[in-house]
Amino acid sequence: MLTRRHIRIKVMQALFSFHQGGSGDLKKGLVSLNDSIEKIYTLYLYELRMFWHFHRFLEERLQIEKEKKIPNPNRESRIRDLLSMPFMHALVSDDDVIAAWEMKSINWGDGVDMIRGAFFTFWNTEMDSDWFASTESADEQESVLWFKRFYRDAIANNESIQSYYEDQSMHWSDDLDAAQMMAVQTLQNAKRGKPLLVKLFKDRDDEDFGEMIFIKAVTSHDELMKKVRAKSEKWDYERLAPVDRCIIEQSMIEVQYANEVPIKVTINEAIELAKQYSTERSPGFINGLLDSLVKDMIAEGKVQKIGRGLIG
Repeated sequence: MLTRRHIRIKVMQALFSFHQGGSGDLKKGLVSLNDSIEKIYTLYLYELRMFWHFHRFLEERLQIEKEKKIPNPNRESRIRDLLSMPFMHALVSDDDVIAAWEMKSINWGDGVDMIRGAFFTFWNTEMDSDWFASTESADEQESVLWFKRFYRDAIANNESIQSYYEDQSMHWSDDLDAAQMMAVQTLQNAKRGKPLLVKLFKDRDDEDFGEMIFIKAVTSHDELMKKVRAKSEKWDYERLAPVDRCIIEQSMIEVQYANEVPIKVTINEAIELAKQYSTERSPGFINGLLDSLVKDMIAEGKVQKIGRGLIG
């Protein structure tokens, strides 16, 4: 499921697109935000679909091993162990997962050759490994650990797959970390016999978090930027990077309205966004500016933190 950091990234991107697009249509902007978040789930389903293809790949490897003139019984046994494990069966035959693939039309299509190439590369490094040479039957814990290594080495860190995703969506390079975290959680669920599909949001608060910040940031834009202009006298406001304005804007809204989020967390997250998406000077500038703006907001009585979000 998404972390608040992932949601903040999506809000920042949506605000940037909204202000750069110039349409001023809040409803369309909100639809765009929700679509971009939903695409993370689509990416997650593509990651799961690779598990299905890998299962078919292992079946092919097993058939090849059985037909060899000089058989390798240990390797054949290990492949059988993998294919027979309940977690592997669950990953490729779960009704809810299959229904989600069908609903979203998740199909690798022309990309199948690419992911099979990734499988072959991984297989060539593994087929003579100690794991496949073992004379003992693999238990499920061993098999899960091996499968996690497969996912890490063959898929998660594969540059060709990442490039493919970037060609499909300009934001999927940012979304991949979240999708892969969800895929790993699915693997854990399969191992434990739990429902496989991971929810996009942890709870309703997280689901509402991004929409709330986006809507209030857009509707309060002029007021927020007036405060920023007043505080950034030493910095030419017009030279302030548009992405910095979005980060500052959404952070001010978060401080004021996300009552459960500590102020330090909001500012630290803003700094991290600036490090990842803006200029070298931006993190320090945003840190100082937000600190000053928040002090004014507290003095004006606009900040009411509760529970974990208590000021100080």
